[in-house]
Order: sequence, then C-alpha cells, then structure tokens
Amino acid sequence: MARSCGTCRDRRILCDRAAPTCTQCARSNRVCKGYGIRLSWPKSNDGRRALVGRAAHGRRAARQLASSTVVNVSNFDIKLHYMLSHGFASDYSSLSLKVPVPFTTLTYTDTDAQMLEYCKYLESTASKSLAILGHDPKDLGRILLRMALINNSPSSTAVLRGLLAISSIHRYGLQGQGFELKISAIKALGEASRSTIGAAEALQHVAAGMLLCSFEIYKASCTSSQWWCYVTGVKQVLNASCWLHFREDDTFSALLDWVFYHETLGRFSLLHWRPTLHIEEAPRSAVCSGVEKLLPSTSNTLLWLLKQGCYHLATSTDLAASIEPLRSLAREIQKTPLPDDSDPTLELFQLSVLVYLNRMTNSTLEPAITTQARIQRAFTILETLKYCPRQLPLFILGCEARTDEERCIILELIDRTEDSASSRSTFIVKALTKAVWVQDDLAGERELDYREKMDVIVSVCSLLPTFV
Repeated sequence: MARSCGTCRDRRILCDRAAPTCTQCARSNRVCKGYGIRLSWPKSNDGRRALVGRAAHGRRAARQLASSTVVNVSNFDIKLHYMLSHGFASDYSSLSLKVPVPFTTLTYTDTDAQMLEYCKYLESTASKSLAILGHDPKDLGRILLRMALINNSPSSTAVLRGLLAISSIHRYGLQGQGFELKISAIKALGEASRSTIGAAEALQHVAAGMLLCSFEIYKASCTSSQWWCYVTGVKQVLNASCWLHFREDDTFSALLDWVFYHETLGRFSLLHWRPTLHIEEAPRSAVCSGVEKLLPSTSNTLLWLLKQGCYHLATSTDLAASIEPLRSLAREIQKTPLPDDSDPTLELFQLSVLVYLNRMTNSTLEPAITTQARIQRAFTILETLKYCPRQLPLFILGCEARTDEERCIILELIDRTEDSASSRSTFIVKALTKAVWVQDDLAGERELDYREKMDVIVSVCSLLPTFV
C-alpha cells in the first residue's frame, strides 16, 4: 500500500496521510490524490527489492500514465490470485463481479408520437449503438424503422415498441418508461404469435427479438442473462420460418448478420463462463449454415471461423487432438481478405481472433514472434482510433497489454468509446481487462495458464457477460 498520497509521492516529500486531505497538500493548496493502491513494480535499479519490474521499451516508454487510469488492487484480486496460484481455480463461487445498474427514478411522459419523432431524429445516432460487424449500423437502423412503420400488424408494433424502448434508454438512460416499452414489445410479439406468421412477419419477429436483446445489453441492464435468451429465441424463429425465400434480400442479410454476431460472441462467453449455461447444440445450426451459404462477407467469414474455433475448444478433451483443426482455422483466418476501405475494427477483429486461438493452444499455432508482431500491429491501430464499438477485440488485445503505455492506450480508448454516441456499457470489458492485468502482475515472472486465467476471470461475472 502507498505510504503517501499521490501528490506527495509525485513531489517526493513526506506525507502524514491525514484524511481526507493530507497536511502537506492542505498547506500548499494542492489537490490531494489520495492513498489508493497502485499495482506497480519497483524500478530495476532498486537494490532494496528482491522482485523488480521490467522496464518499458520502445517509443511508448516515454508516455506517462494518467492519474485517472491507475489500476487498483482489492481483496477480490488477492483472492483470485490465491486461487490461480494454488490450484483452486474451480473454487471461484465465493467471488462475484456484479454490474452496477444506473437506474433513475425520474419519470418521463413522452407520448409515442414524441418518441417516434425522436427515434427518427436519432436514426443516425442511436442506431450506432446496435452491435453488428461488417454493416453500417445506420443502415440497419433505417431497415428497422421501415419494418416498424410498414403496417399496423402486431409484428410491426413489436418492432416499433422495441425501437421506442431503445430510443428511450438512449435518451434518458435506464428508467421506467423504457421498461414499459420493452414489456409492450413483448406483449405485441405474443399477440403476433397467435396468428399465421409468414416470411415477412418472421423477419419482424427476428428484428423485435434482437431489439429486445440490444435493450438488455445497452447499459448491461439485465437482471439475468436475458440477452442470450432473446438470441436463442430468435434462432428458433429463423429455424422454423421459410427464410430461404430471402436469399437475395439485403434486409435479411443485415438481420442475419446481426443475429449471428451476437450468437457467435455468446459462444465465446459460454466457452469461459462456467456457472450455469452450457453449449447444447452442434456448431452447424440453421443460422450458421445460412450465414455460410448465403452471406460470404468478410465479417461473417471471421465470425464463422471464430465460432468453429470456440466449438473445437469447448468439445475437445484433448488439446493435442484439436491443434490441427485450429491450425487450419487460423490459416483460413489469415487468408481472409479485408476490403481496402474496410472499417479498421475488421482488421482488429482478425488480429484478436488469431492471437486468442494461439494463446488458447499454448502458443502452438504459430511462433511467438509472429503473435507479438500481430499485437504490435493491433496497438498501432488502437492508438489511432477515436473509439472502438466492438468490445471483443478490446478485451482480447487489452489482455495483451504489458506496459503502462499499452494499458493507458486501452483504458483511454474505452473511456472515449463510452463517451461516444454509439456507446454501450463497457463496464464488464473494463473490469475484466483490469482483473487480467492485476493477475499477470501478481504472478510476476510466472506465466499463468491462459485458458485457466480466462475461465476464472470471466466466470466471476454474476451474469453471462457480453462482449458485443
């Protein structure tokens, strides 16, 4: 624990640790930075210590870590370290990471007409919060608005109510009106299910279900793992409907990509999150087959290969037996061409999946120097981004940050992403990434088993985490 406040430590003077402001800061009229615990190893020339830190190298070494991005160590982290270092990795039931729910008790009384006007006005803004890969979220927003206003059927009403719920939470945050609109959308879906459902209505059911899923993950608001329930429900609708009629329909392509993105990242979460849910189906479900046959876009190719990788990792009891299939998948990922004008997050996604698969196989898929080159390339991209709406690359690559400079890049990018109009809650990604850093630093020179570390840290989430 620090023996002085942050201000006195920076000034290299004696601190009396008075609360809430130390005497030195009070006398000099300075802001007291407090006495938080900073996880930082002694310098290499400190002869008083048996264990010292590794000096940062390269152009990033000169960058100073902002005081607002200091990573603290808590009793939670020490317990987690004890479990990982003493072979009790399965005994994490006593640890639980709970997501804060920023609910407001204020009452809003916007009419449907007012909310719809706001929904139209924010079509280019609120729609950015819809998580999808390889498509412009604004285009998806326009498709959803068109589906909501096509007629007055219960299916259209469900889509409209889902859009209004998203608009409400985007405008006011979590509050009563948004939940009322969500319940109204669910009731409309129930009413629609009592009548004959054609292909067009099935697509509206898919859209409404995914809007409800988006509502749950927008501010990590769910009190259970409801977002995954909506994804599986949407898949059942797709399996039961005649969606092959929409082989050339751009609307269907965008909706299916939307579903497949959430389903694939749900499989990633299920691979590491242990408490209650399990992978219960074969990898080539109707949705996956549809993506493979109908939508050979770059984004879906990457998602498909990631899902196949998660399937091999989840079902293989012998790591050696899964090496060759995973090596083949890695080669396909490397060969997946990226459009010249593609979103840089596509390349980040590609790099992060390659790094992840190699780490999960104890670095047997490619030489360590190749993986390190991918990580350096990824951080070069991350440093130039204003924000990164895709959370999986942030988490996987954030876990690779070793220096204060690299960690600062990740934390600042997460903060900028949260401040953007397209922000969703990044609490889980930020908390889990920091937890990985703490465990790596506490382990010192000992390299933690990557899969065990990921399993334990992701499993402390009280709910199934989402990395969309």
